[in-house]
Amino acid sequence: MQSVKDHGRSHLKMTEDDHESSEGPDARASRRAFLGMGAAAIATTAAATRDLEAQQPPRRRADIGSLTDRLGQQAHWRSTELRLLRRITMGITPAEVARIGQLGFTNFLEEQLNAGAIDDTATEAVLQARYPAFYYTQAQLLARDSVFWDQCSRPIMRAVIERAVTSPRQLEQRMVEFWADHFNIPLSTPRVVDYRDVLQRYALSTFGELVRASMRSTAMLIYLDQVWNTKYGINENYARELMELHTVGWDGGYTQADVNALARVLTGWTMDSNRNFQYRADYHDFGAKVVMGQNFPARPPAVGTAGMDEAMNFAEYLIRHPATARFVSTKLLKWFIRPDPTPAQVTAATQAFTASNGDIKTVLRAILTPANIATAPAKLKRPFHYYVSVVRGTGAVLDAWPDPTQWDGVTGHLWDNAHAPFSWQTPDGFPDKADYWAGLMVNRWNAVSSVLGNWSGNTPGRYPRFVSSLYLGTPTPAGVVAEIDRRMFAGEMSPALRSELLASFGASTTANATQATLAVHLAACSPEAQYY
Repeated sequence: MQSVKDHGRSHLKMTEDDHESSEGPDARASRRAFLGMGAAAIATTAAATRDLEAQQPPRRRADIGSLTDRLGQQAHWRSTELRLLRRITMGITPAEVARIGQLGFTNFLEEQLNAGAIDDTATEAVLQARYPAFYYTQAQLLARDSVFWDQCSRPIMRAVIERAVTSPRQLEQRMVEFWADHFNIPLSTPRVVDYRDVLQRYALSTFGELVRASMRSTAMLIYLDQVWNTKYGINENYARELMELHTVGWDGGYTQADVNALARVLTGWTMDSNRNFQYRADYHDFGAKVVMGQNFPARPPAVGTAGMDEAMNFAEYLIRHPATARFVSTKLLKWFIRPDPTPAQVTAATQAFTASNGDIKTVLRAILTPANIATAPAKLKRPFHYYVSVVRGTGAVLDAWPDPTQWDGVTGHLWDNAHAPFSWQTPDGFPDKADYWAGLMVNRWNAVSSVLGNWSGNTPGRYPRFVSSLYLGTPTPAGVVAEIDRRMFAGEMSPALRSELLASFGASTTANATQATLAVHLAACSPEAQYY
């Protein structure tokens, strides 16, 4: 166990064989049994997968088949309501299973879409008390610029993770994660303000509000060099990404000449000495410009906000452009439904986007339909999603981590899985593709060990705290496995997984804490816990 913890701290790369060599023969046998079980599970889901593949053109059938073979894709879940729950949360919990059972598909979705009406005060109170750095104003963060990485960065990342675990506004959390990639910015002092005031505030609002707020975000303007884009020296970086990544997409119909002209339109959008947004008319290029057919005639130089309207007007053009509706709707379909949405699904979501002027709730209603959810193939959880779902599903507890200057095991294991908050360095955001995340399986298992292993010792809060007694209400192998099924799989555990978990008890007719913890560990590492 200690060697695995050291591995997490040092980010030392291990192979699966290396990892197995440090364990006993029983553990190795269990791991191999689970890998074998993944293959068996493929067989049980083959019919469902064939049905999905039959709906696709030949080229896509080949891609899906290959992916399924490599990853052991699961698609046997029966309940459409539970499928929805898996899609719009960071991992199911018994409380949410009961809630969707009470409300049904449509009312539960509407409750989550109306996130502002869900009481989140308990989560907010805990996070404000534990991690005040997450709530610092721009001025407070600026004052701590020299100590930001030593004193603020760890609490901020820990706050993001704990909110994903405990917030009852789970669909909002999934959307914040989506927009954090769409408008990606690595961690910095202004990024914290951007995350709160742009992504969290408008996650379920309208796409237009997100773009307008992002354009005034000094974190974005610094990251993409817009603050240095003036009539004295054009920098095209933000102009290009505003079209390519944020609105119309790379195939949205613009040219290199349009990128350069938009950069000229954006001249003057910068920040003041306190890193607040500022428009400088004396930096603006008042010459004639044409961007994607939109004319901006030459005008006399002026002061105040003169010229700022050019970028504001063109942003509205981008927000309402048909290519934007299609680009964003398709990304959301891939995020929630399937990697290869059908033309009919894209058309329906795009029409909802256009008709509602980019109202995100309306678009999500068009995407999260019972028909789309019922036929959606299981999707591999990205490491952040997987880690949070393991904490939520197993009932592990995240205690306060009071020392921001020391290594934090929670965030550390997300670093180890290459998916710590704010750690993607390029503006395209973390990939939303299963083949990108299909590796690092040992790192995933190590993360599960850190959730269930009660590793904190004399440093409370460094790792999650697992309470095995939750699973020992009926202290028999069958009782423990039934509780795992209820808590982690909402009663939809596969027969293959149930059989393997029961086998882990050997000939025992009773179950103790060690055996229960091992069974939960195996369940959390199993192929079907990796998907949603």
